Amino acid sequence: MKKVISILLAMSFMLALAACGKGGNDASAQEAPDLNKYYEDFMATLPADDQPAMMDLEGDFVSQSYPGLENIQTKQRVLKAAMIAMVAYEFALVEVENASDAQTVADIFQARIDYQIENGAFYPMTLEGWENAEVITQGNVVALIVAQGSQEQAVEAFNQLFA
Repeated sequence: MKKVISILLAMSFMLALAACGKGGNDASAQEAPDLNKYYEDFMATLPADDQPAMMDLEGDFVSQSYPGLENIQTKQRVLKAAMIAMVAYEFALVEVENASDAQTVADIFQARIDYQIENGAFYPMTLEGWENAEVITQGNVVALIVAQGSQEQAVEAFNQLFA
């Protein structure tokens, strides 16, 4: 009887170790990067005379700019937009609680791009900035990046967070 119990305990221990090891390799279990740090670090790379004045989007601005986003549970949310309409700079960076919400957020962000192209971008340079905007999904993290004149660098820096 002692041998049977010893064998069962040993097997339980091995199964527990195997389960722990499995979780460590699961990409969805990886911790997301600090999205605010990405934003701050990227903005710091811009020359001082090319840094647009940015503001946090909060309250009614969130529901106006990203209808539906206020109903989604998030772990992180960084929503920044240029204070001047003629500057196409906007960063919407969200880590969702549930992986099933990532596509919903991506759709909300794409709707924002479409709206700006069709109705909101009144200046040629602003329109070009929104036409180059990108929605990127990396696991539970979804980003809308509009960085007029620095789009490629902003997207590359974001994607490096997940490399």
